[in-house]
Amino acid sequence: MATETRVLVTDDLDGTEGARTYRFTWQDTGYEIDLNDEHRDEFLRALEPYITAARKTSAPRRQRQTDPRD
Repeated sequence: MATETRVLVTDDLDGTEGARTYRFTWQDTGYEIDLNDEHRDEFLRALEPYITAARKTSAPRRQRQTDPRD
């Protein structure tokens, strides 16, 4: 007998099914939100003028941790 597990992602704003997870960063803090297509479009429209006016930066480099035994 086989077991099948399914994950149902629901919109964080209204609970509708079929949402997708989106990640973004604001002031060095990472966020995730699950949005349906309508809410994703609203989110992007709200951010669009700011993204258009903003400058792109590169992500900060993470320092490699060394093993103290080296």
